[in-house]
Amino acid sequence: MLVSVIVPMYNVEKYINECLNSLVNQTLKDIEVIVVNDGSSDNSVNIVEGYVKRYPNIVKLVHKENGGLSDARNFGVKYATGKYIGFLDSDDYIEYNMYEMMAQKMEEGHDVVICDIEYFYENSNKKWILNGLSNLNVKDISKRALLSPMFAWNKLYKSKYFKEYGYTYPINTWYEDIPVTTLIFAKTKKIGYINEVYVHYRQREGSIMNSTKSKRLFEIFNIINSVVENFKKENLFDLYRDEIEYLSIEHLRFYGMFRFIRSNIFKELYLESNKFMTENFPDWKNNKYIKNLSLKNRIFINYFNLYTYPIFKLFIK
Repeated sequence: MLVSVIVPMYNVEKYINECLNSLVNQTLKDIEVIVVNDGSSDNSVNIVEGYVKRYPNIVKLVHKENGGLSDARNFGVKYATGKYIGFLDSDDYIEYNMYEMMAQKMEEGHDVVICDIEYFYENSNKKWILNGLSNLNVKDISKRALLSPMFAWNKLYKSKYFKEYGYTYPINTWYEDIPVTTLIFAKTKKIGYINEVYVHYRQREGSIMNSTKSKRLFEIFNIINSVVENFKKENLFDLYRDEIEYLSIEHLRFYGMFRFIRSNIFKELYLESNKFMTENFPDWKNNKYIKNLSLKNRIFINYFNLYTYPIFKLFIK
């Protein structure tokens, strides 16, 4: 088998058809789709069973007790037989030629291949594109990749990372993609990129990452700390210090701060972000990648604090 795609599933009867249709109709025929039922209680399982009957050579359905997205991904890897492994969330969908194009790129000798992402919104025509690989002019491909989105599902990986090296996604936490993706990027220079939108990433009310009120927003601090510790353990921290510092800035002082601002526990989150950055990256405002941001974003990073918060909040939707 060339490509195995793992699809964690939990109560997505409204979306699973669109997801699976995009997979069973891939132009790549040497593919298997492993749907991991993570304890669904709606009609999702019955829908997938219909695909198993119609596409027995493509779709596999495995079951487990509810354990969350990461636990389902890790569980699905056990059943993957492909040379390459990909992931897709069950409420998203992909272009029909995604895995053919990604696999072709992998066959050129890459360890991981990245594509672009379309964000689209339910009950709205709003859409926008996110480049899967940073457009910063950084010669070292691993460093450039570490400045890029850390999502698991806009990438195709050699199975060795999960089968031989034993990489697993941390369970019972948000932001679970980050620790695995960062290590893969740091440990290879064989990173391919296709500047095409292949993944359509659904933005919906009630989804995990759209919640701004949950105490689980604090989990980002443990995740970023685990990245720092992983890189130190692997003797990679000094080599990639600037990139890990910028990753921390993005998640704790910039894009992540926008999510914090909308939260009813903003002050607690802000103080925790201050503490983390002060202890780990005390000179973070001088990170060399900040200069590449727009003027308004540089102003935000440099001047946002508890005192200026009421002013900035007026401009953040």
